[in-house]
Amino acid sequence: MPPKLKRVAALGKARVIILVQLVTIFSAGCTRPLLPAGTLTFMVDRPPPTLNPRQSIDATGQRIGALLFRALTRADSNLTPQADLATDWEVLERGKLWKFRMKPNVLDQAGQPITAQDMAQCLENYVRGKPVSPLAAAFPYWTKALALKDTISIELRQPDVYLADNLSALKFFRLAGTSDPCVEPKPHDLIIGSGGYRATPWIMHPEAEIQLLPVLTQAGARPLRFTFVPDDNVKVLNLMRGSVDGIENLTLTKTKWAQVHLADRYRFLERKGVVSAYLAFNLADPVLANRAVRRAIALAIPREEIVREKLFGFCQPSRGLLAPLLSESFPVDFSYDPAQSIRLLDQAGYRADKNGVRLKFKFKTTPVREGYETALIFQDALRKIGIELELDLVEPAVFIASIKKRKFQMYASRWVGIANGSILYRTLYSESPDNRVSYRDAEMDQWLNQANSEPEAAKRKVLLAKVQRNMAEDLPYFPLWYWDNLLILKKELGGLTAEELSLSGALEPLTHLR
Repeated sequence: MPPKLKRVAALGKARVIILVQLVTIFSAGCTRPLLPAGTLTFMVDRPPPTLNPRQSIDATGQRIGALLFRALTRADSNLTPQADLATDWEVLERGKLWKFRMKPNVLDQAGQPITAQDMAQCLENYVRGKPVSPLAAAFPYWTKALALKDTISIELRQPDVYLADNLSALKFFRLAGTSDPCVEPKPHDLIIGSGGYRATPWIMHPEAEIQLLPVLTQAGARPLRFTFVPDDNVKVLNLMRGSVDGIENLTLTKTKWAQVHLADRYRFLERKGVVSAYLAFNLADPVLANRAVRRAIALAIPREEIVREKLFGFCQPSRGLLAPLLSESFPVDFSYDPAQSIRLLDQAGYRADKNGVRLKFKFKTTPVREGYETALIFQDALRKIGIELELDLVEPAVFIASIKKRKFQMYASRWVGIANGSILYRTLYSESPDNRVSYRDAEMDQWLNQANSEPEAAKRKVLLAKVQRNMAEDLPYFPLWYWDNLLILKKELGGLTAEELSLSGALEPLTHLR
């Protein structure tokens, strides 16, 4: 063949190869595994950083994890602890010894029995294994867990009245090819769950979506698909097309729009909740360590106006970290008084310069619309009293890591999964790893320890009232508002009412849809 024709032939062959590669790439990007018949599709804001039960502390990860895994106890929709892998429990030695009886013939998703010995070892691996799970912070008095026949005994240094509630976070799992339960998985390990759903395929760090199939014990349950879409415009377009069955906690502006324009096709379920938004101050900062500065900032934030105008009344202004729906809540009033803010700053020696600026702080936030817009509102409100907020904008994963390492001056976030007063110990006790604001107060530590160990509800409530009143004075955190739980569902989906939504926003009620 002449050289010119050889070059033409080679070029043609290369074009064919490139064309085949392009077809392969576009096919891979445009196709998706076929979904089982009857699959329900829900849209969620962001994917969980991990589905590793030992490390899952974000809201999405915990909610999906509750479908994949079981624990000794579970929280019902009203946040009351119920038996799960256990049949019942008893409290002995004035609260320092707890005994849980395991349900007989319980299997994991590989068909292996979950014995009392397995469960006791699982608990020990969470609390004392290497690395220690961050969930271990909820068990400050843990000594050890032992198993005898069908009973698990948990020994404590001192009583912990919240033990049954908090055990619901320690989910049972195994790694494929191993028998030791609840050990730290490596990135590519296959995790075998124990819950009513299994992920297919198993992905430790899902990015676009996750599919859940009901196991045999979930008779009548439908497969679930969660897609992770941070853009609210895309979510609304999917609602308009009818390509999703539901969306949980769509941003409030879009929810308001959908209630007006899509009411003929969707139901809007709303229930008051206990998820608590807050503003946090790093008390290791020499200026923010001044209580007068923190109080001035709190007095300058118009929470009621924000809830009414920006959040459309889908929240309620906070009167503490514990929502009024929780029995241990002690409401404290917080006023809006920017004039008093200015007086406090003047008295503390922080007077305005020629540009009207008294202080400057960095406010850590993310590009997620709700958080970013709230940061802009705070920025505008504090500018009126001479405080400049410089927004430190980082991705959600970096935000979480920075908060854990206390690399911030101020930030706003929310506590998910609050069920009782133990959140006060976790966030305020001096040595708690979840005390992210470096708060230290010996008297508060004493009250928190006493409350955690007090079996009588009335006496415990008195102690926690002191804690909440003192927190309102010291303001290491400034409570902002309590979030309602909002769920948008196609009208043809039955089997769920607003009253059945979980106070914490758990996904378990979705499994009741028919």
